[in-house]
Amino acid sequence: MPDIAMLSDAPVDWRGDLLQFRRYVDPLVSVITNPRTQTPFTIGVFGAWGSGKSTLLHMVDQRLLDRHGAEFVRVHFNPWVHRREPEMLLPLLNALHTALDQDPAHRFADSVKRLGVIMLNLAADELLKRINVGSASVEKIGKLAQQYAEIRGQVDSQTGRLRGLLQEEADRLAGKGRKIIFFVDDLDRCEPDQIIDVLESIKLFLDLKNVFVMIALSKDVVDRGVSVKYKPFGFPDHAVIADDYLDKMIQLPLHLYPIGSAEVGGFIRGSLLGDLAGKHVATLERIVAPNPRKIKRVLNLLRVTEAIIEGTPRLAGLQPDLVVRLVVLRVQSPELFMDVVRQPALLVALELVHQDKLATDALQGFQLRFGARAEEIQALTKAYHGRHDFLAPLFTGSAFEPAAAELPDYLTMIGG
Repeated sequence: MPDIAMLSDAPVDWRGDLLQFRRYVDPLVSVITNPRTQTPFTIGVFGAWGSGKSTLLHMVDQRLLDRHGAEFVRVHFNPWVHRREPEMLLPLLNALHTALDQDPAHRFADSVKRLGVIMLNLAADELLKRINVGSASVEKIGKLAQQYAEIRGQVDSQTGRLRGLLQEEADRLAGKGRKIIFFVDDLDRCEPDQIIDVLESIKLFLDLKNVFVMIALSKDVVDRGVSVKYKPFGFPDHAVIADDYLDKMIQLPLHLYPIGSAEVGGFIRGSLLGDLAGKHVATLERIVAPNPRKIKRVLNLLRVTEAIIEGTPRLAGLQPDLVVRLVVLRVQSPELFMDVVRQPALLVALELVHQDKLATDALQGFQLRFGARAEEIQALTKAYHGRHDFLAPLFTGSAFEPAAAELPDYLTMIGG
């Protein structure tokens, strides 16, 4: 049995920093730890899906722990884990409560108790709102209503004073030499209205002196969230509203730089490679999307595909270069790959078009090559030509046309 190791999608640490995220970490840690940095202070880390936002948050957290562990209470909050909660304030407070309670020296016992009381009242409010009184007596319903009203009053009072209470706790911790930093990740995975609820909770309750917030964001996801949340108000341009919204809560917007081909190559060479990927790094540099998550998926699928080929004698004649290109296509454009599975000639047509051997609008050329299937293949070719940037380098130098008869074997093996 082959010895196959896979790349995890989890954020990497310093030893696995193959994409040089250190260039962001040191400046950010300097900002956070500088006593002259004014608080409240919120850092927004902007990037597309899979671009490494979680890795950057993880590395900043590690550096703070390693070099400034006594100076910060580090709070980790993942709103996606709590996406079924009716609102995000309670789990956000619970994350702070947990971080304080886990201090080995129990230096924050008083703060833990005070936060516990606030959370208990908020939780009681949520619980009473959900009580099923369908089978209760009139007397019991009356008692529950009275109890709810009493606790509701306490909760309203607590919520109204919550910002002040949290500021008191932040000041108390600062008096002991510690500031609070919240790391908020996976917000992009929440529903649009939940995204805005989290941002508003952060702005309303964590915009405090001695408190930092570092939050991973995708700008287009926030735009959609603002659009959903404020659609009833009839704003004409939700993207502009979203920009203004973020400007009011984020003091340092950090946009992750695009990853270049050299960095992609360095990532690939430093990862767990089999022969298939190792011998085609130059091709992968040109065609793999500059996205850490997609690079890992391509490398994982290549390693498993290589093992399948080695264990299947009839596949020994497959050309490794075509396998590499098809694996990338499978990961980076699943919809195109599935159309190729249904109509393998589409792969040949796209190759000919990208190599300037066939024009997309030349029906006669399609008829000469593909006969009765010409119109369908031409329509699909037009639909995909130019849709993805990686297709041009993928088909440059490829040789799918000579292997047209064997294409079903390639496609089936890779997941068609």
